[in-house]
Amino acid sequence: MDQINLTIDITSKETIQISFDRIAQDLILNWQLKINDILFSFTEIEFYYFYKGIHEDNATHEHDYDQGSWRFHYQGLDITFQSTEISDGGILIRGLKSENKSGKEYVNGPRRILETIFKNLNPVAVVQQQFGLISKIVTNSIEIFKTGRHGLSISQENSYKDSPYRYYTDLENWNNKHVSLSEKTKIESKSHRIEI
Repeated sequence: MDQINLTIDITSKETIQISFDRIAQDLILNWQLKINDILFSFTEIEFYYFYKGIHEDNATHEHDYDQGSWRFHYQGLDITFQSTEISDGGILIRGLKSENKSGKEYVNGPRRILETIFKNLNPVAVVQQQFGLISKIVTNSIEIFKTGRHGLSISQENSYKDSPYRYYTDLENWNNKHVSLSEKTKIESKSHRIEI
């Protein structure tokens, strides 16, 4: 496995949602983010995708990136889907987990993710940096859940606002300073497990 498959089946809304499930499973189960010497597993991601006439998710940012690029924007960091004249989209990284000698460390929230990335880059005098996805050596059995996306405005006109495009795992272990217990309960109450 050299590269993640970010292809979306655009036949219908249903096949697009099935593609999201497949990509989320693959990213969470089989890939890690490597930042120099530190490996991070994905614990929370969110999908945004616009395809004219089929899946017009108005919360999706327009961009001009190729598929599989890193895209920084004012809300966080995306892994992009291919931009065309009729489509755009990306996967917002919302949660990461690292393991070190002192245990597991969970980071939640798109801006905290950016802070964590920059914190783990080499000093400015060091030109060489390692940053990207690598395949996991060992895949553990993990339950993955999905729920509605976080933080979309109630007033925002979007028929996909409540669609279950937020995928997560390890909810009970997330940092309570980043996500309160009441918010975890709320997330859990509106979630369902995806079949692997």
